[in-house]
Amino acid sequence: MKKISIVMMLVFAFIFSKAQNTYYPQAFFDKKLAQQMIGFGNSTIEGVASTKQKNNWGVKPLLGEKHYAPKGTVVMLFPVTPYFEEFYDMRRKYENKKTTVYMSEEAFKYRIEALTDDHGRFKFEKLKPGRYYLETIVNFTATASYQKQTGQSDAYNAYGGYLYSTPIYQTFFYGYSSGNRESKFVEIKQDGELKEIKL
Repeated sequence: MKKISIVMMLVFAFIFSKAQNTYYPQAFFDKKLAQQMIGFGNSTIEGVASTKQKNNWGVKPLLGEKHYAPKGTVVMLFPVTPYFEEFYDMRRKYENKKTTVYMSEEAFKYRIEALTDDHGRFKFEKLKPGRYYLETIVNFTATASYQKQTGQSDAYNAYGGYLYSTPIYQTFFYGYSSGNRESKFVEIKQDGELKEIKL
């Protein structure tokens, strides 16, 4: 009975260690302010959504291949309210493989969406002056490679005695699907302004 209890404790400990933690901002969400901030104006934000394949260290190389967002990719625009600022700070500080930070359902409703075209371009029109946050997930197909030993080359001396072996490696390529989150803060200072950006 004691062994069963120990096993059960280990199982629960494993499940708990793999559990996903979820957090929400605690700031008050002012829906009137959010609604006012995304009201109609005369400004435009347009741009291109793209990403790069991350290397083994999770970094996007400057000279890496650029992947443009496929047609129909959703780009979201949020007004930067005090609630959103807390959400963004929490996500930047705490989000990882085991922790996710969400905004409330009500706050998530106060956004504008645009779809990308064949070249990854998108446009938000009729915006008021203010600070906005744009975000999208760019899905792409990439190619990676790995090396595998497929044989060895043996060296012998003039008398036929074995000296050493050198491994022979072959490079294999494979394709995989992935996606990166791309985002940017944009500020419109004057009504009628046109902002050109790259996500």
